[in-house]
Amino acid sequence: MKYAWIIVLLLIAGLFIGPLWDGNTGYVLIAVGNYTIETSLVASVILLAVAFILVRFLWHFIMRLVRGTSWGIKWFGRRRDSKAQAATEQAAAALVNGDYRAASTAFNRSWQLRHDGTVALLASYSAAQLEDFEQARDWLQHAPTPDHIVLAETLFSMQENPKLAAQHVVEIQRLRKQYPQHPQLLRLALRAYESLHRWQDIIDSLADAERLQVFSATEHTTLTERAYREHFLALGRNGNSALQTGWRELSRDVRRRAAIRRAYLQALVQLQQEEAADKVAARGLKRGDLQLAELLQQQLLVAGPELRDYLQQQLKKTPEDGLLLQAMGQLAMRTKEWSLAERALRRAAELVPSQRLWLDLAQVYAAQGNSAAALSAYEKALRH
Repeated sequence: MKYAWIIVLLLIAGLFIGPLWDGNTGYVLIAVGNYTIETSLVASVILLAVAFILVRFLWHFIMRLVRGTSWGIKWFGRRRDSKAQAATEQAAAALVNGDYRAASTAFNRSWQLRHDGTVALLASYSAAQLEDFEQARDWLQHAPTPDHIVLAETLFSMQENPKLAAQHVVEIQRLRKQYPQHPQLLRLALRAYESLHRWQDIIDSLADAERLQVFSATEHTTLTERAYREHFLALGRNGNSALQTGWRELSRDVRRRAAIRRAYLQALVQLQQEEAADKVAARGLKRGDLQLAELLQQQLLVAGPELRDYLQQQLKKTPEDGLLLQAMGQLAMRTKEWSLAERALRRAAELVPSQRLWLDLAQVYAAQGNSAAALSAYEKALRH
């Protein structure tokens, strides 16, 4: 408005000074019936500007009187509420459709018409989705429940800078006790524990993470496997008996979970406890707790008698099973029975070719000194 008045004043000054400078002020003739009015151009412009100001002042004065009446207050209040409601509905629709920028703009328009704490919270959420965390925190200052601000500000700060989660793990734990059903807070806690290698804290939180569906099924399985593997490795560094005791202390249902049994098997293989790894792998396959394809992919098979007997029994039932042949080939590789490994892996490659299988076969050929066959197998592995 200030700039508009400056422009008007400059225009009047130009109209007034310009003609005077030229020596020709011009004139305006207004005829109404038998009456005529003649005035200079400059004076007419000034009169029009004054008339506009007076009309504007008079209009604002009348509207102020109208708004001061109960009827005016009611009418204008309903009009503002109606506009605010329309803006809120528009913003909500944009929010549902995933258009956070349009939602943020509409929520801001609704707030200007009517200060509603719920609108402020929704506007804060929209700003956070746009990763404008400073704006999101500003909106939180208008929240209807100030006790919720602490949690939201913490979440925004850690979403903006994930490294802060590890630095404020004590604060996260305190908030977790206060908000045990909050999935986003639990997700931040788990990521903080992971960065700090606090595997036992992760293990203690896995049940809540599954119940609150914090991660997808695949992400949850991966985190479970990693946490338990690191946990078992830490126990194994204190001796074989400590690792076995830690395994037996788990309930039977927990030990039968595929991710946890794989984690235990990975720790046994890494710690070179092949006798125990042989039993865990064989019994897991017999009970259906483990899948042979996963053990092959992760190279978790050991050349133990119990596992070998199981695989041979299964091969007698289904001699053309590619996975079983590949498993026998891997066991033969571990015992350096290169001829047996070659036959098993070559037949498996005909039935179920895969990159892992061709790499194993290339290794066998290289051990036999057959460089050409090894190179061919490597090339086939690259094409898978």
